[in-house]
Amino acid sequence: MTVQPIVVSELVKEYSGRGKKITALKGISFSVNEGEIVGVLGPNGAGKTTLCLILSGLLEPTKGTAYIMGEDIRKLRRKACEKYVALYLAEYTQWSLNPRIPALKYLVMVGAIDCIKGDLKRKAETALKKVGLWEWRNEWPSRFSTGMKRKLLLAAMLMYDFPILILDEPTVHLDPASCVEVWKAIKAIASEGRTVLLTTQNMEEAEYLCDRIIFLHKGSIIASGSPEYFKTLVSRYEKISLKVRPLKPEFKKTLERLDGVLRVRAEDTTLILEAQKNTVKPATLIDLASQFNVKILSMSYERPSLSEVFRILLKGDRKWD
Repeated sequence: MTVQPIVVSELVKEYSGRGKKITALKGISFSVNEGEIVGVLGPNGAGKTTLCLILSGLLEPTKGTAYIMGEDIRKLRRKACEKYVALYLAEYTQWSLNPRIPALKYLVMVGAIDCIKGDLKRKAETALKKVGLWEWRNEWPSRFSTGMKRKLLLAAMLMYDFPILILDEPTVHLDPASCVEVWKAIKAIASEGRTVLLTTQNMEEAEYLCDRIIFLHKGSIIASGSPEYFKTLVSRYEKISLKVRPLKPEFKKTLERLDGVLRVRAEDTTLILEAQKNTVKPATLIDLASQFNVKILSMSYERPSLSEVFRILLKGDRKWD
C-alpha cells in the first residue's frame, strides 16, 4: 500500500507565556498525496509557519500528531529534516552573505557542510538544471536577482533528494516576474513526483501552483478543495459597485444590514458591496438611496475575484458549504 507523504491528524499547537495561552492550530486534519502541490492559504497569524515547523519536526505539537512518510512526527522529531523533509522558511532566510563563489561551487560547498552523501558536483549540476539556473552556474550568487537567489535556494534543497518540500511563503517580497520564475521551478520539481506543501497569502500563486488549496484562519481550516472548486464559489457571490453623492455613513451602515450582504467598503465616492448572488436587487438600493437623500450616479454588478471570495470566507460566511 502506498504511504501518503503527509498526514495531519487532529493537530493542536498552543503557546503559553505571560499568563496567556494562544492556540495557533485548533485540531486540523488533512493529507497530501505523492507528487501533489498543496497550498495552505491564510492571513498573518493563521498558523501557517507553526504548521511548517511541526511537519519538519522542529516544533512539538500540543495534541494530535502528523505522519511523515508513515512515521509519527512525535517520534521522528528533528530526524524528519534528516530523512524526508527539505524546509524553506522565508522569515529566516537571509542572503546578506552573498557568497562570492560560482553558484555551482556554492551548492557543492553547502552539500559538504551539511554532510550530504553522494557525488556532490553531480547533484549540484542536476539541481541547477531543474530550477533553470544551469547557464548561470559560473556566476556569483551575489550578482543574482532576488528571484534567482530564491531559485538557488530551491536548488540547495534539492541536493538532499528528499521526497517532501515544505515552503513557507517562497515568493514573499518578490516582484511579479521573479514570482513566475520561482513558480515554474516549483512546478518542475513537483512533476518529478516530489510532494510540495507551501504556504502563501497570494491567491494568484495558489491558483497557479496548487492541485489543492487549504484555507487556514485563526488555526482552523475553513475551506479545502481544488482551485476549480473555489472558482465555482465565485459564481455564488457578486460584487456591487455604487457610485454615490454624497457618501453618507448612515447609508453605508444600512447597506451592511441588508440580507445577503457580507461586506461593504468605501473607495472615494464608491461603495462596494460583497453579497450572495441575487439577494440584493437594484430597486432595493435605489429605494434606500432615496430615503437617505443619496444620489446613485452609477451601479454595476460584477463577479468577484477569487481573492475577494477568500475575504468573504475569512469574514465567516458558511452558506457556500
